Amino acid sequence: MLQYDLSHQAAVMTAVNDFIDYQLNDGFNQTDFIAHLSVLIPAFQVFDQEGTERCISVGMFRNMMRFVEAHRGDLGIEAYLMQLSPKEISNLQTHLRNHRSLYLAEIRLFRQQEKDNQDNFLAYVQRILIDHYKVLVVRVDLGYLKASMLNITVQDFYSHIESLRHLLKDKNGCFKHLLGYGLALEQGITKGYHAHLMLIYNGSERCQDWYLANEVILKWHEITQRVGYGVSSNTTEKKKQYADRGLLGIGMIHRNQPLEMQNALNVACYLTQPEKFMQRMLIKPLGKRTFFKGIYHEHGRKYKNNHPTSAEAGIWSEQDVDDLLDEPIVI
Repeated sequence: MLQYDLSHQAAVMTAVNDFIDYQLNDGFNQTDFIAHLSVLIPAFQVFDQEGTERCISVGMFRNMMRFVEAHRGDLGIEAYLMQLSPKEISNLQTHLRNHRSLYLAEIRLFRQQEKDNQDNFLAYVQRILIDHYKVLVVRVDLGYLKASMLNITVQDFYSHIESLRHLLKDKNGCFKHLLGYGLALEQGITKGYHAHLMLIYNGSERCQDWYLANEVILKWHEITQRVGYGVSSNTTEKKKQYADRGLLGIGMIHRNQPLEMQNALNVACYLTQPEKFMQRMLIKPLGKRTFFKGIYHEHGRKYKNNHPTSAEAGIWSEQDVDDLLDEPIVI
């Protein structure tokens, strides 16, 4: 039996996705199938919202919920499901399996979109790195306190993200001398809705990356009215860990240092990963994106890049990512 956290919207949508994924790939026996539906449908009803785009799996589940609602009459959800005949349960399971091709197509589309985002973002970051003798790279993860997740909907999350993007565009305060950024939105059971943010500052104008990271996190606290929190990758301790393993791609990055350049590109790679299908946004406001990058205006001067960088060389292993690019810790 799958185990669920059903305490907040992001967790419920992830639980629904996991249920559908398991049914399509392994398949529940009829008893477990009904037991899961009896728990998930009421939880889903609490957090379902109009005006949202739903991924294929959540949409499939929602259609099943609506079918149950249309047929249960005066019976409670669990009572209705428990009295279904084996054939009726089999029909429900078959209905889901008939949509497996759509689910697989969504996986392929996600991977292609993430690959396109990754290619575009790497080219964008590389242009900034080559254009400037030195840049200051800051990486923070932004999420919500566990105690507040119950009240955070995807609409709230996107409202907070839009406020953050306005500040990034204005380039004042802790975003002054910002050259570019990447912002990736994800969700999960333990972390809820969260964002990975990479900031690239003009290194001739900015220093003290640890201070800027902390200021960005404080700005997130302000935007979320103190229910949000952040984790900085730019602490002295973490940067020493990166440096000890030859992976330091944050802090001050110099154009004439090929390893620094490559590692900075590897940090950029992490924001868009085709393999992170299970951490994608399962629901979002209509027409909204899940990845954003800034607009960079080249200054027109051309520099010869004597140390060409490649997205293929020195890519971090999965263990490197787990060890050194910490996901937000739920507090």
